[in-house]
Order: sequence, then C-alpha cells, then structure tokens
Amino acid sequence: MATYRTSSTVPADIITYRKDGKLVFVQPASSYMGAIEEARKVFPELGAIPDDRIGFYITATLGQSKQQVRVSESAWCAAIARLLRGEVVDVRVVEGDISISIEPPQYLEVPDTKEASEFYNTDNDIRESRSAPSSRSPSRQPSPSSGRMRERRSWWHLPS
Repeated sequence: MATYRTSSTVPADIITYRKDGKLVFVQPASSYMGAIEEARKVFPELGAIPDDRIGFYITATLGQSKQQVRVSESAWCAAIARLLRGEVVDVRVVEGDISISIEPPQYLEVPDTKEASEFYNTDNDIRESRSAPSSRSPSRQPSPSSGRMRERRSWWHLPS
C-alpha cells in the first residue's frame, strides 16, 4: 500500500519487490533501467522478458479508493522518492504488442494472363465502361419562400 510523503524527508533506503507472491528487499534503483536489472537479478524468470514488458506497480490512494498504478519510466525517480521504507513495488510482466502476432491477410491467386485478359476484357476502354451517371444533374430546389421547402428534405436543407 503506497503512502506518499508530503514532507521532504530522506528517500527510503530499502523497498520490497513482489512478484507472484515472492517478496524481496532491494535498494531502490536510481533509474528505471536499473530497476529492471535489479528485478531480473532477484527474479531470474524475468531474464528472457524484453525490457518494455516488465512493469512496476505501486498501490496509490486515489480519492477514497486504493488502486494499482503502473510507474512509467519518466515517473520512476519521482515515484520511488516518495515511497516509505519497505514499501511494496509489484513487478509484473505486461502484455506485449498484439499487432506483432497478427498474420497478414491471405490474398487471392492472380489468374494467368490469358484468363485475365478474357475476364477483364482488356480490349475495351475500361474508363468508358466504368463511368457513372453524373449525380450533379441540374435540378431546381424550391425557394425558401415557397411552401414546398418543408415538404422536401435533403441533407443540404434541413427543416427548421
């Protein structure tokens, strides 16, 4: 349970790392990377875990409730300086980036050139066959003074 100091006192000379129910006293590291190295020393199972997947959490009082808060690299020094002697810092393996494990989409096979030319009819001008009728044909909108404005709805003229 993290209780932050409000007065300036000497930083804790010892804190507790906790992982999977195991507790180990350690000296607070002066840097985030130093904290990761120390965590790997006391918890050898973290040896193969990438640095960005090792997270440090403290219990903080937010309003009237206590919550686990992850300490970022940029906040490490400030957060550790406010902990009391023996305070518990939870060490956890955080979820990695899920986008790495996603496989690329499967694409259809490209037909050979003879089949493709028959299928796509490459002899004709494709631009002519794909041209769509113009959606900007001139049309007369009722004037606001006529009573028909409220009868006709469009996304250009919303009823008032």
